[in-house]
Amino acid sequence: MGKNHHFVALTLICVLLGVIIGVQYNTVKKQNSLTENQRLTELTATLKKVQEENKALENHLEEKEKIIKDYENGLNYGATLSNLQSEIEQLRTFSGLTEITGSGVVVTMNDSSTKKGGDSNAYLVHAEDILSVINELNVAGAEAVSINGQRIVGTSSVSCAGSIVMVNGERVAAPFEIAAIGDGDILQSALKFPGGVVDNLAPWGIEITIRKEASVVVPPYTQTVLFKAPGVEQEVVG
Repeated sequence: MGKNHHFVALTLICVLLGVIIGVQYNTVKKQNSLTENQRLTELTATLKKVQEENKALENHLEEKEKIIKDYENGLNYGATLSNLQSEIEQLRTFSGLTEITGSGVVVTMNDSSTKKGGDSNAYLVHAEDILSVINELNVAGAEAVSINGQRIVGTSSVSCAGSIVMVNGERVAAPFEIAAIGDGDILQSALKFPGGVVDNLAPWGIEITIRKEASVVVPPYTQTVLFKAPGVEQEVVG
């Protein structure tokens, strides 16, 4: 009886182990199947997105090739010329070569009128102070910015030569008037944000006023712009 009892117990253990192994196998198989299906779904969605982007690029290329072919063949010359002129105007606007008018803010920065001792330069408006204001305006979505009539573009420089501020290589003096086109409420809030540029300059007595205006004029960039392309150099004056 003892031997039979051990044999039965061993048989039951083997059967139990077989069941456990079977369950684990089925579970792992199902998990792998789910993972593969999920991965397949992701790859299908990615492929569809790439195909759509590729189709859009092909359509855009076809449009441009048609414009070039019409231009070369002298067909639809008026429409082609109009498209080229439109693109040129867009590039001029983007490059700051055209005057822009719109709602926005006018920020006036002036040297401190009350000096409390110490380094007198600390109470003057410096290039880095002006740049801090411009950076805040740009981050807040300003479409165009100028300083005392000097348009700020990608190649602009704002620097100090001693106590003198230079913008686009031109000397400008306080008070500094910064004109910016954009959402006036957002531009103003960006400058008056607690701990922002206005708060940082307040201890030094730097005078800053911000006016929201319905019509702000930002003049064009008037310096010579040099465009370089392989084998080609072209000067454009705003």
